[in-house]
Amino acid sequence: MTDTSCTPAELQAFVLSRELKDGEMGAAGASAAIPMAAIMLARHMHAPNIQIAGEMFVNPRPRQLWDSMLDDRALGACEGAETFLELFGHSHRGLDFFFHNGMQIDRFGNINLHFIGGTIDRPRMRGPGAANISYAGTSRRFYICTHAHSPRSFVPRVDFITSPGYLDGPDSFQAAGLKGGPALCVTPLAVMDFDPDSLTMRLKSVHPWGSVEEVVAKTGFALGLPDRVPDTDLPDAETLDLLRRKVDTAGILRH
Repeated sequence: MTDTSCTPAELQAFVLSRELKDGEMGAAGASAAIPMAAIMLARHMHAPNIQIAGEMFVNPRPRQLWDSMLDDRALGACEGAETFLELFGHSHRGLDFFFHNGMQIDRFGNINLHFIGGTIDRPRMRGPGAANISYAGTSRRFYICTHAHSPRSFVPRVDFITSPGYLDGPDSFQAAGLKGGPALCVTPLAVMDFDPDSLTMRLKSVHPWGSVEEVVAKTGFALGLPDRVPDTDLPDAETLDLLRRKVDTAGILRH
């Protein structure tokens, strides 16, 4: 049962907002109500000069959240817009931060959005793919934000790497010449980070409505477990009011 003062999606947005720093440039992705809420909340709280680029728009200030940030209504007042050709043309420059989700995620933070089962030519289930995968390899860091936490989504090894995390660990990540990598994985149940030596996912905190045992049971690989796993900090009343009154005015994160 969730704490009635804060929904899982609102807590995810709050956790991610605290990761973003003033003056950074990043992007939220397409189906990205939670990441966009995190960016806008950070702007209101401690980082008024965050820049948004790497999407189809530059520095939008939407009046409310939308399920898709490619919805024209999500633009609000923005400083500019661009085509996909322009977007892909400058993606090699990278960003300070980016956000990803996936059908499958493994212990190294690799993400699959292409297919599950079979082969890429004859898949058992086909996914949407990803048009902006280059940002995973060119940005300083990215965050994984999921809408579900189950053994179906957190698997020992992804069937296909759409967006690379830490590949097979430090040696392969270094050999590939990648930089950045996933910083956190934030789900409706918990927050995970990555061990700096092995680059494997480990449990950082559990949301107050969950437990370590539940998170372990719903993860399809062995999570690193510290001796003590704290509860995830909840937003205080003032922050939650700001999130609802200034950022998520339509209540998308409360559904």
